[in-house]
Amino acid sequence: MAQYGEYGGPIKKILGSQSITAPNGSNLNTTITHEDQTGNIGDSTVVMIITTDGNCYIEIGSAATTSSFALTSSDSLICKIRSQSVLGAWGNGGARTVTVKKVVC
Repeated sequence: MAQYGEYGGPIKKILGSQSITAPNGSNLNTTITHEDQTGNIGDSTVVMIITTDGNCYIEIGSAATTSSFALTSSDSLICKIRSQSVLGAWGNGGARTVTVKKVVC
């Protein structure tokens, strides 16, 4: 039986946490990889729980714009990204800290 953790789902292990500062009014691309990655891991994916300390826009796999997924400080976004792909973050109303927890479900 799965154990339910802090996020209400069957989280088996947190691989690591990454902090990104999303600049106000522009995009920052960050490459997402496995913490223990060595060499080419092909089509592997990383499951992420994304939170922020304020309003921002998030884009999975490319640069964020004001048309991207809007995220607030009260939201948690759970998504999957291909390893070595980018996560775009765009601050809205100030520079925002975006926290990405990489997990095994």
